[in-house]
Amino acid sequence: MKELPKVFVSPIEKKLNNNKDTFYSPLGDRKSTKDILREIDNIFHSKNFVYKSRAKITTKSGVLEETIVGKTGTSLLTMEGKAIPISDITDIEKM
Repeated sequence: MKELPKVFVSPIEKKLNNNKDTFYSPLGDRKSTKDILREIDNIFHSKNFVYKSRAKITTKSGVLEETIVGKTGTSLLTMEGKAIPISDITDIEKM
C-alpha cells in the first residue's frame, strides 16, 4: 500500500466555546402574521371564491378542516358559525 503525504495541522491552544449560544424551537418554521394575512386574502380574492371555501387551518391547538365564509378584523368566520381568531392561526391552505 502506498503511504500518503503528511498533512500540516495547526495546534489549537485556546479553549473553544463555540456552542454556548444555541437556540432550539420545537415548533419548526413559523410564519409571520403578515404571511398568514396574505394567505387569507389570497383565498378570499381567488377567482374560485364565491361565498365559501374549504381550508385546512392549523392553529396553536390543532388542525381544523373548515368551510370559511368571511373575515372580520380579528377572526375567520366558518359555515358552522365558529369564529377562529387569526392570531391563533399558524398556517392556512386552501383545499
